[in-house]
Amino acid sequence: MVVDSGFVRRGLAAVIFVAAATLAVPAPAEAAGASGVAALQVALRARGLYTARVDGLLGPRTVAAVRVFQRRRDLVVDGIPGPQTRAALGRYGRHRLGERMLYFGEYGWDVAETQFLLRRQGFHPGALDGRFGGRTRASLRRFQRHDRLTPDGIVGPRTLAALDGRTTTAGAGGLTRDQSRHARSKRTLVVIRRRAHRLYLYRRGSPVRVFAVATGSPRAPTPSGHLRIVLKQRHPWWYPPKSPWAKGLHPIPPGPGNPLGTRWMGLSAPGVGIHGTPDPISVGYSVSHGCVRMAVRDAEWLYRHVRVGTRVWIF
Repeated sequence: MVVDSGFVRRGLAAVIFVAAATLAVPAPAEAAGASGVAALQVALRARGLYTARVDGLLGPRTVAAVRVFQRRRDLVVDGIPGPQTRAALGRYGRHRLGERMLYFGEYGWDVAETQFLLRRQGFHPGALDGRFGGRTRASLRRFQRHDRLTPDGIVGPRTLAALDGRTTTAGAGGLTRDQSRHARSKRTLVVIRRRAHRLYLYRRGSPVRVFAVATGSPRAPTPSGHLRIVLKQRHPWWYPPKSPWAKGLHPIPPGPGNPLGTRWMGLSAPGVGIHGTPDPISVGYSVSHGCVRMAVRDAEWLYRHVRVGTRVWIF
């Protein structure tokens, strides 16, 4: 079990308290985004374990199918599609959406997510089967033309941002026209889409990298709004906050198992930051105490490409 917590930094004249994310194993009800659940359903259906409609809802049938699959593969039977479970699903469980560019002929979890997002946007890709075939490519090109993107039939950061954005007035990178205009005035911008569990790095208004993240739980949601990075810290200490659940816990020094990973990027919202996590099973879920968690290597990459003052938009 990982414990969500606070990060305390004592400076020369002030004490800064920043809450980090709970490192608790996600409960099935605290699901990944709808497209991730849809990809799970597609993978389970390919194994003959799920026969209901692919709807992106992590209901009892989906959880039961995961448990059956885990039992058959001698995995921990928890109903959670963590890294080991996805790996056991074979090619249908590989590649979170955004980890790679998607081209015609690919198979995978990310292809199924793309198909679901296209269908949700009203562009019908044919069967939701995790295969990037001709109908999926044609649907993707129609979507790209509709959103004034290059209709190349390839899923990169810009196309994915538009699929995630679901804006009524389309602008660049899944933002509204007004948001897009403001984004172009900023050299670097971080955009976090909580329900999709994805973080985008924008350059001059265009998304160039995308990462899977964990966000706040229903009881402690990640705040929305226009924020800034106000603090950067390498190899941070973890300090327990003054909360009932943290009673009796002790500070954790930098190193393996630190709840904050190796990088901390504190935001202007009190107690909220972006950080790494030694608990990769939590990435892709709504389980934190408000913070945004990333895989350790992803957090280290982002840390190198942002600065104190970088804007962070959370939707």
